[in-house]
Amino acid sequence: MTISLMAFLCSCSLAGAQALKVETFERDPGWDGHNNRIVPTKPLIVIQDFGYSATNHAGKASGEIGGRIQRSTTPASYAARIPVKTLDDKFSASGSFAVTKSEGGAGVFFGFFNSRQPGGSGRPIGSLGLDFDFEGKGGRLATRLITGTNKSCGTFITPYLPGKFRPTPIKNDGTRYHWTLAYDPMAGGGHGQFVFTMRSDTHVVENYGSLPENAEKEAQARFPNTRTFTVDLTPGFRREGATFDRFGLLNMMKSGGAAMMFFDDVQIDGHPEEFSREPDWISSGNRRTYEDREVVGAHDFGFSAKTNHAGGVAGEVGGGLWRSGEFGYYADRVGLLNLDQRLEARGKVKLVTAGPDSDMHIGWFSSAGKTKSPDESGNFIGIHVGGPTRIGHYFIPQFATATGTKGKVDAGPVLTPGKLFEWSLVYDPAGNSGNGEMRVTLGAESVTLALKPGQKSQGARLDRFGLFTSQAGGQMVKIYLDDLQYSTGQ
Repeated sequence: MTISLMAFLCSCSLAGAQALKVETFERDPGWDGHNNRIVPTKPLIVIQDFGYSATNHAGKASGEIGGRIQRSTTPASYAARIPVKTLDDKFSASGSFAVTKSEGGAGVFFGFFNSRQPGGSGRPIGSLGLDFDFEGKGGRLATRLITGTNKSCGTFITPYLPGKFRPTPIKNDGTRYHWTLAYDPMAGGGHGQFVFTMRSDTHVVENYGSLPENAEKEAQARFPNTRTFTVDLTPGFRREGATFDRFGLLNMMKSGGAAMMFFDDVQIDGHPEEFSREPDWISSGNRRTYEDREVVGAHDFGFSAKTNHAGGVAGEVGGGLWRSGEFGYYADRVGLLNLDQRLEARGKVKLVTAGPDSDMHIGWFSSAGKTKSPDESGNFIGIHVGGPTRIGHYFIPQFATATGTKGKVDAGPVLTPGKLFEWSLVYDPAGNSGNGEMRVTLGAESVTLALKPGQKSQGARLDRFGLFTSQAGGQMVKIYLDDLQYSTGQ
């Protein structure tokens, strides 16, 4: 239901008063959509075929787990049910693995994880273990903790310098690797610490040839030149927590390729798993073939009549917004607004899931540019949802003037996946000694962004209010909004 309020927000700006519109989404609001429902021209065919195998690729004897694991936004796993562990418990695991084939864009996780995965998060939320990603010639490995609030810390086991040195030394010819992982909540100054080791009887050296100094230093600090890695948890992560009720194999949850790999000689807290016959492990989506339309760049957001992630009854706006592909938006036509007017918005929000390197925006913007996002091209007042993996997804103020001048705070409130928040945004042109300021509140936390002298006078033409995508290249944010109130022109 859409309601035009009889009362208006008072404004002493030159442009006069703005109405505060209320939208509860009990029916389709008829907002303007642009590239927000992209149907893939070539849907990805996902073939998951892994679990118990009588083969002998990875271990001492016949019988192991593994097979063809494909990256997809839909979770698929084969894992042991374990007594629930948290970051206040001490626990460990060890084993061996071998890769026999890999495709570009493949990704696999093995270790401790939470069985309740929303999908689409890339890496599993609430996990501690081995994170693999592959190209056709081999793989890379990192070991990471991802908290229940989707914050991450860890280290690369194989060399990695973003954009400069990204080799794939994990061999896909059946070479066997042996590993251990131990977590101690009292180590690392009481913040928690995990130690990972890896060795191979045959892969003992790696020749990268002549390297620049920084790449050579990275190569010496990683496998196979270095075999023991210690990671102290980021202060506060242990308190934020993670809950693990499974140990085993899980696909990375972003559309991509497949890897053939196997795991054996597994011990959990010193107790060996028996693979001479099929173990009593839990299967979930690990033997199926289907068409996956949730592929990179295939935005799927707008009015959602049957869901109620962010509100009490069915009907809301949101969905999956990729940080890739064509620029897309879904927004209400609000007349013409500018930076001399006071703008307000509030409502409810829930971040369902989000991968690393993913973000999106909420607020007022110009619909004139159909190919580039307003946070880059200009004419935007609103909220940026995104941030580094060690933090998760900030919910912070951001602007871009008509001339392209940009502003954003460095930190602020953080969206917790799966948690419902009330939020608000106020742009006050008279604040900050008349230079203008923005204030965003999420739950009980707030952050303010002060415009610099002269930025307000650069102006902005704002004729839409809603959601839009980013284009930097990355993963998906799945987010929903409900019970909105926002400023419109009279």
